[in-house]
Amino acid sequence: MYPRRKTQMTKPGATLVVRTAVMADAPSVAAIGRVAFPAVHNDVVGPEFAAVVVEQTYSIEALTECIARCTAAIDAEFLVAEQDGDVIGYLHYDSEGPEPELHRIYVDPGRKRGGVGSALMRELHARLPPGRQYILFVAEANTDAQAFYQRHGLVVERKVEGGGHLAIGIKVDVPPPAPAFLMRYPASTT
Repeated sequence: MYPRRKTQMTKPGATLVVRTAVMADAPSVAAIGRVAFPAVHNDVVGPEFAAVVVEQTYSIEALTECIARCTAAIDAEFLVAEQDGDVIGYLHYDSEGPEPELHRIYVDPGRKRGGVGSALMRELHARLPPGRQYILFVAEANTDAQAFYQRHGLVVERKVEGGGHLAIGIKVDVPPPAPAFLMRYPASTT
């Protein structure tokens, strides 16, 4: 098991702990995801599609299953960031698809830009085997997220047209047209 890493935050006396999620964290993750996902994606994919994603991936049942899968897998991580006993951010990474992928990282909107996302990324990178690459998809319109990922060593590999990348694992008839970038960590040297 990995130890908890503590990071001193800008708020005096507040310590951030990044740890492996447990199934009991699902309600806290759901509460963040139900607010953070639409806040980021409503303008990109539309509120209707964002609501479908939230309904299907941020139910307590769906999150409990995801956390359990990540816990059982040797090549997956579901991390939470906790401060003063409250979960304030999370990260989901796994190798279930064709390539290892960072699927989601969100922080309580009231705690953004306080180092929580960076602490989650540092912990993920510390847990990855040496040389491990992974991908993620980020909306072309989400320039703040692109800059965040670039600060953590990811590079844009290519543009992805359409919204098919958004519908992976989602039951939806037609995904929204949401161009994105496929980003890779670390940058390929070939």
